[in-house]
Amino acid sequence: MLVDPAATPRCPARSPERSSTASWLLADTDVGIVPAWQQPLPSPSTTNPFVAESQTEGPSKPKRPRIEIPPVPSSPRRVRKRFYSPALPSPSRKFIRRTRMSETRDTGIVSATEPGPSRGSLLRICTLPTTPRPSSSVPVSPIETFSPHIPSHQPPINRDTLKELDLEAILRNPQLRHDLLFDSGLQFRPTSSRRKRDMAENYWLAIVRELESGCTCFTVDSHGRPCERICQCGSLPLPSGRPLCVFTQDGRCTVRTSSRIRPLLLELLEVLVSIIQPVMSKTTGLCVQPTALHPQYQQNVAHVALLRSVLDAELIQQEIAHGLFDPSGVFQTIGDIIRCHCAPMRDGAVDQMVALAKSCAPGGGGGKVEAVRAIRLCFEIMELMKLDVANHQLQTLRPYLVQSAAQYELKTFQETKENGRLCMDMTRLWLRTIHRDLTEDADPYTLASSSSPVPFPKLPRRTQIDIVVTTGIVELVFNPPPRTSSSHPYLPPRPPMPGALPRYPETLYLDQARVSNYSKDAADFASLYMVLLLYRQLVLSGQQQGHVRIAPDDLLKLKKEIWEVGPTHLGLCFRPPRDTGPRGEAEIKRWKEEVEDVILQVTRRAGEARASFSTPSASASTSTSSQSVVNATPDAQLTKLATSWAESNLNPASHLSGLMRRRVRDAVLRIALPIAVPALKRSEPQGGDTSSGLEPLMPELRNLGERIAKLTSIHLNVYGGLYAQPAFLGESPAAGSTAASMKAAAAAPATSVTAATPRAVATD
Repeated sequence: MLVDPAATPRCPARSPERSSTASWLLADTDVGIVPAWQQPLPSPSTTNPFVAESQTEGPSKPKRPRIEIPPVPSSPRRVRKRFYSPALPSPSRKFIRRTRMSETRDTGIVSATEPGPSRGSLLRICTLPTTPRPSSSVPVSPIETFSPHIPSHQPPINRDTLKELDLEAILRNPQLRHDLLFDSGLQFRPTSSRRKRDMAENYWLAIVRELESGCTCFTVDSHGRPCERICQCGSLPLPSGRPLCVFTQDGRCTVRTSSRIRPLLLELLEVLVSIIQPVMSKTTGLCVQPTALHPQYQQNVAHVALLRSVLDAELIQQEIAHGLFDPSGVFQTIGDIIRCHCAPMRDGAVDQMVALAKSCAPGGGGGKVEAVRAIRLCFEIMELMKLDVANHQLQTLRPYLVQSAAQYELKTFQETKENGRLCMDMTRLWLRTIHRDLTEDADPYTLASSSSPVPFPKLPRRTQIDIVVTTGIVELVFNPPPRTSSSHPYLPPRPPMPGALPRYPETLYLDQARVSNYSKDAADFASLYMVLLLYRQLVLSGQQQGHVRIAPDDLLKLKKEIWEVGPTHLGLCFRPPRDTGPRGEAEIKRWKEEVEDVILQVTRRAGEARASFSTPSASASTSTSSQSVVNATPDAQLTKLATSWAESNLNPASHLSGLMRRRVRDAVLRIALPIAVPALKRSEPQGGDTSSGLEPLMPELRNLGERIAKLTSIHLNVYGGLYAQPAFLGESPAAGSTAASMKAAAAAPATSVTAATPRAVATD
């Protein structure tokens, strides 16, 4: 039985003669792991391209070059980005910092069942079982049949990779809901990596090869690397389950797997159905689908029934085997249905998919390559439609997610604690230490309701908690816990910071990546502060006090040059790299080389300034930038002195670096406290920042302080009631006091971050 394309029922179709707006979906310039082939020229004959060849062919034909997809005149392919990136700096950052690709992390979709990012965004569940051990006369393969080099049986875009964009997964994702408080424009975007692109390319090349020759073989060498394919279709039957392996004398292994055509067709149908008529769970408590009486519901049911009738995997396989399958009618129907559900901006890609399928009709000039490109484009359109739906749902539900954030996070934390996966010991130690230090110092604080300073022990209980948490988070930023990775043998020994916690507090489990990013910025600012201090010392050494003044514009200009010339993270000396192997060694080596460039630039500018001050006609208050010597060579003695200074002080064991970091920390704390603690009176900028030389860094420090204050406000909205319980900060809490405090905090009415309170800074 054959399907007549002319008799296939369709939705009202739009005119396909429109310009394509999504040509990038087909352009693929990345080189895959498996050698590809060159696209064959269209045959002038009118025979159907889907003519199955014998599966019992002899030795394989010579390897053909890569399939080159012809370019189209529209825009080039856009780089596919990650679905979702938590804890990244806002793209609207206004300070002059050099943007580098190495700062971008591909964290993917966070786990929908456990807090925090734990997996990549596109997860493929391997469906191939392990090959049983062969007999003793056959060599044992060092490669399992689920090796990443062997093409998968599932397409790269499938139900498993798209289910993390479901509404239920969004609502059950603590990290995503938490990050939404920091970024109101948070959206899902396509994500990919070189490995995923290679695996996708290998899969589609395997589909083309199977359609052309019926071969499902793949060959790897003795080390598991892909090599020239040795076809074993003539000696091995087509397996229906477990793959079959054949070994050569030189250790090469050829794996013949079952057909990928039927799983591809089934997955295409199920992905289309899941997007047109998604299965909603009743546990969400939200209704986002039309009811059974709604006309759209009836349309969706009709479209699903039509798709199941035209995408009959068994019938299509029979037609392919007999050379009778014409994909133009099937994809015309799919295109008509997709247009009824996708955004208008996707119509161009739909038209391109239909045009590719029509080129495979008799007399169209297309072949199997065009048919596979049409199927691949259909999957990519489905992914974009799923992203559009997820982003729309995310923005629609944002007010609800923000309003319920405090209750949801506290409930999630309590459930995690009751399951025994975490405790509150580190949080207690963290807050008790800060509270004890502030009580002993008894520094005065000025409340907004009074003009006279009040010592810390006499402040209201909730104000004390707010100050303790704000101070504690600032301490974590400037004095982070040591990394759990192994030691760095290539780094100088790093003494433990006084008062550093062994690990992050448990209540900050959703903000560890964010606090770590703040720590990198703080280390960069402290290092920059020290380099600017070196510049001041080089300029003013040997000059008469009071007769020489460095212009602020010169410092700002030098700061910009340091950001441009220096390493990505100038404070790497205070925050060692995460990698402990050769990559970490290379990063440290590159940092040292780029710091030498910074020192050379500082020495050059200092020499120019000293030369301008020694000129009789130069005024002491005139900017040195207008009188600098062009292309002046830095003084050798001055360069040697600056290099020695950097080696001695740009390390965590230096007393000077400790002093400079404390100054930066105090400046950030003065900025964050009045914002995060509404009860405190906001003070005017103090002159200490000018006398200490921090004035060139105040824009960066102010931005860091505001970000820390926002984090503190959101944190206090969730855990402030828990911290305020009398037994939480007690020296010897009774047994079970933590559970009682959690229940009391959960029972207390949580403050919504959208309420008209001073903590409205928690939302953008």
